[in-house]
Amino acid sequence: MTEVYSGRLSELLLVRVHGRSACYLAASRAARSGIVEACRKEATVPDLAERILARTIYAQSASRVAPLRELLQNALDASPRGASIDVVSSLGGAEITVTDRGRGMTRDEVLMDLLVPFRSGKEGDPFAIGEHGIGFFSALEIAPRLEVKTRTRTEGWRLRVEPIGKGPPYTDFAWTIHPLPRVEGWTGTSVRLILDEPLSRSVLATEVAAAAAFVDPVLARIYVDGVLINVARTRMRRAARVPIDGGAAGPLGELELWVGRGDGIEPHFNVTQRGLLVNVRQDVFNSPDLSLHRDLARAIVSAGFGMVAELPLEVPLNKGRSAVAAHVSSAVETALVAAFERFVLHDALFDRELLRAVDHRLSAVLDRLLNAAFAGQAAEVMPPHDGIDDSAPSLRGRVYAAPPQSERQPKQPRPTVAAPEEVVRFADALLDAPALRVLSVDGSLHQQHLIMTLRHLLMAYRSGTLRPLGEPLMPGRVYISLQDPLADALWRRLAANEAASAAAAATGHDRRSRRVGALAMPRIDRETLLATARPVPGVDALAAAMTILEGIDASISLAADLTPSPISVHQDLYGPDEMAHTDGSGISLNMASPRVRGLLLSVLCEDDVAAFSALVDLMLHEKTHVSLASFVPHANAEHGASFYRRKDLLRRRLLEAMSSGAVGDPMVWLAAARRGLASPALPAPEMLAATFNAPAVAA
Repeated sequence: MTEVYSGRLSELLLVRVHGRSACYLAASRAARSGIVEACRKEATVPDLAERILARTIYAQSASRVAPLRELLQNALDASPRGASIDVVSSLGGAEITVTDRGRGMTRDEVLMDLLVPFRSGKEGDPFAIGEHGIGFFSALEIAPRLEVKTRTRTEGWRLRVEPIGKGPPYTDFAWTIHPLPRVEGWTGTSVRLILDEPLSRSVLATEVAAAAAFVDPVLARIYVDGVLINVARTRMRRAARVPIDGGAAGPLGELELWVGRGDGIEPHFNVTQRGLLVNVRQDVFNSPDLSLHRDLARAIVSAGFGMVAELPLEVPLNKGRSAVAAHVSSAVETALVAAFERFVLHDALFDRELLRAVDHRLSAVLDRLLNAAFAGQAAEVMPPHDGIDDSAPSLRGRVYAAPPQSERQPKQPRPTVAAPEEVVRFADALLDAPALRVLSVDGSLHQQHLIMTLRHLLMAYRSGTLRPLGEPLMPGRVYISLQDPLADALWRRLAANEAASAAAAATGHDRRSRRVGALAMPRIDRETLLATARPVPGVDALAAAMTILEGIDASISLAADLTPSPISVHQDLYGPDEMAHTDGSGISLNMASPRVRGLLLSVLCEDDVAAFSALVDLMLHEKTHVSLASFVPHANAEHGASFYRRKDLLRRRLLEAMSSGAVGDPMVWLAAARRGLASPALPAPEMLAATFNAPAVAA
């Protein structure tokens, strides 16, 4: 076998455009030149083929991950189920070889499918995800010299591609293909990339993992220098699956949402198809009416969890495989929102590891929901067994749905909430999601384990029948275990609300009847607070709390080599839902926020580790704003990717400094800060507002 073929890629593209590919490849070398010249004379733009080729090669991807993904995609499509795909780098990192054990390619498949742009041998294959015929060309951007060796059961071929002229970018490439001897018992394809810039083995492993870590190992095992890298799926769990309604395009299969944390799982929100990366979503939910979804997704990712939206093969992608095709993108986004809601409502509230990781953010959401519930619902008596029986064997281990609408208590009119209807709907659904396991005791002291919604638990609390587990069991009551983090957060929030109500009643102020504007107070530092408001009951406790916050800020600043920030307090200057605020230098806490008051009260009353941890997280959040305010664009400084990377860095530095002894644990200062306090009660917001707004009113 001495048959050798050669030519230029632009020529293959030109004859493809003019529909003469078969004639070109079947002709002799001299005849091929005539066919190319005839096509050039017919072309409106003489160098059209070179222009299309350059765009095909250099406009598909912005990093090495995409070309590597395309090669892995080709290997995956060619491999039998469960086969191995090997990615091997040379010692100096100048070469990368991707090898599969598929059926190989014949000469015609190499020349007609692989080397002809916009032509693919995968067309019509329901299990293949490459169908545009341009993915192979993206490899020429990072490796303008490459070699392909392929063997079928009957033949073998070696293809070499080299650039022509100076570059990059190169305007054309020369190709040569000649036969290889057949090797008994071995079929498959090997692609060797000769890189312009060497690539270390660690970087190669990272980038291949970014492209294919979520590939199901049942389909193929992908090794990089002998190390298995597609392990993410085995360490994650499928949290939700939702069908995609493509409208005129018809059903598009089911979108699957996977969640996990640990080795091999990056804390990102990735979109994949057949396990191969499509894109990384920095902000999953950009629409203004999905702000609550966005907050929860950011909290989950910033806590170290990875989320993957796996698209079915029926969903078409753009030619660069970097996004969903425009005509079905709306349907896919709708399914993604539904999958995330299903995950939060039916799954996340039961995942205790996830709940602990995002306790601060989720507690803030629950705080909003509880405030709305307290403001908009009248006290009702809960039926004794209005819940889901958790003791029945047939129900164990399943995802529980909320009680049917006919069995629920009739809802009172919802309070007016300054939020889009979608946010209100999601928040309302959270209140009706089965959330906590409780122990119910009926009149004959018969015990029954139930799963109840937050709405029913609130009704039980307001009717006086909700108690913590550990108290003597009494008929007609339900008991929650405070060992459960969500139950503990709920109980502390309820207790803080009760304490605030009692304080308001003692001072003759009813918070429910107050207007937010009446609580507004400018930013006040500790010295001004003590000098101006010393007669106000609770000011000493507030000053002690500010000392604790200054200690937390000092620890973070020392660990991260930052300047300490002045600490102050304010009330409702930036909206009633905001817990804290920074102007780029100092940090100020909103003392009209029930969440902030509840955390400070828990810390002042006792060494509440959970409350103190939430305060540290809050200070880390604001300190991140301070550290980014001077050199990061406003959108990223608010809550973009730069923000959450910086916050994670500050958290790691604080923990490392504490473990090495370079920074002391700020919690050990609590006793000193509380020394001499007669009462941990904080001043009423109305009295602070009246004290510091009086001079302005008089003026």
